[in-house]
Amino acid sequence: MLDEKTLKRIRLFKDLQEEELSALLPHLQAVSFKRGEYILREESFGDQIFILSKGKVRVTKDLVKGFDEDIASTEKVLATLSADYLPTFGENGILGHAARNANVIAAEDCLLHTLSKSDFDSFAREHYPAAFRIMQNIAQILAERLNSTDENLVKLATALYIAVQQ
Repeated sequence: MLDEKTLKRIRLFKDLQEEELSALLPHLQAVSFKRGEYILREESFGDQIFILSKGKVRVTKDLVKGFDEDIASTEKVLATLSADYLPTFGENGILGHAARNANVIAAEDCLLHTLSKSDFDSFAREHYPAAFRIMQNIAQILAERLNSTDENLVKLATALYIAVQQ
């Protein structure tokens, strides 16, 4: 179960005060997934952030688009996330109506906590400064992920260029 002390360890909620964390707790909903279940599907739409509090998940992406290939044969594992670090994913879910960028699959039985856009908005109405700091943290996390994606894209383009030149 999540408590204020645990929430303080989550990057999304860094710099929040104890009373703000206490006010946020009732907005978090626990949900379980069995090994092999999809938590998020690439290109689906959702309005929740997920906090992994027990288990491990695989983040995957379908690397071949527009062909009638079995997704399992074209899916690439991008990362494995462990609850030891209380990772979050799906942050764009509370930013607006945006498609998910990757699949997230339970690598083992998992316990997650979700924060929906409507619950976040409700929290934000009463705790605007805390909500602002959460949004700043989301922006920083997403900017770092974008930079990492850019670096990987350059590596991929370089490898493709080298392969085509031979």
